[in-house]
Order: sequence, then structure tokens, then C-alpha cells
Amino acid sequence: MIHIYTDGACEPNPGAGGWSFVVYEDGLEVTNRNGGDVQSTNNIMEMTGLLAALEYCVRAGFEPGSVIIHCDSQYCVKGVNVWRHGWAKKDWRRGETKELANAGLWKAIAAAHDAFPCRVEWVRGHSGVPGNERADRLAAKGLAYVLGCVEDAA
Repeated sequence: MIHIYTDGACEPNPGAGGWSFVVYEDGLEVTNRNGGDVQSTNNIMEMTGLLAALEYCVRAGFEPGSVIIHCDSQYCVKGVNVWRHGWAKKDWRRGETKELANAGLWKAIAAAHDAFPCRVEWVRGHSGVPGNERADRLAAKGLAYVLGCVEDAA
């Protein structure tokens, strides 16, 4: 199995944010990606890490079913595994009129997960799981990079 850990960070929330994913094969880190945005939310950064991981799986040519994505965001895990089906049926709305928060990202995640079906599981954050801790550090690095760019521009 290939294990991928994703994470997001935002400081303050909302504010500058960072995201990441880390790929492990046979227990060894084989690649990682991270990035950030000068104005975001923690949920958006968590979702961006998940979306980037799903898109990477397609580009890498992984076989569907060979990957488990671990995410410490219940919002992402429940969103991709359960809620998105109901949201899609309601045209990505909550109730009759209220627009779903982050609908554009949810649509992209749904499409990416449909293109690359895999297990997305919750992992407790900050609990010593090496892949999750690595993803956390990389998300913080993405955030730090964005903050550095903002400070350099000032």
C-alpha cells in the first residue's frame, strides 16, 4: 500500500495558510509537496492538501485501491467520504438556498476522488504519527514561505 498524509495550517484563521502532502511507499518517504496562500482558512488549506494528493495520485499513475490518504481534518474525511454525495444531489448547497462553503473546492475534490477512488481515513493530529507530523511540518513550511514572500514585498 501507498500511504499519503495531508495537512493544512492557517495562522491566524483566517489568514495566511499552508498545505502539504507526503507520500510513503514501503514505509519510506518518496515525495512531498507543499504550498500556501496569503489569504485563506484552515479548512481551505486542509482541502487543498487533499486535492493536491488526489491529483498527484493520477499523475503518478498509481492504481486505484493501492493508496490510503490519511488526513487529520474530520471536515475533509467526512466531506469526501459521506457529505459530498448529499451536497452534489443538492447542487452543492446546504438546504434550499444557502451556498455550501468552499463549494468550488468540494466539486474539485469530488471529481478528483471519482477519477482516483481511494480510502481517505482520519488520523489524530499531533499524536506522534510520523507521516502526520511530517505533513504538519511541511504545511508550516508552506505557510512560512508565504509569510516570507509577504514580508519581502513590504
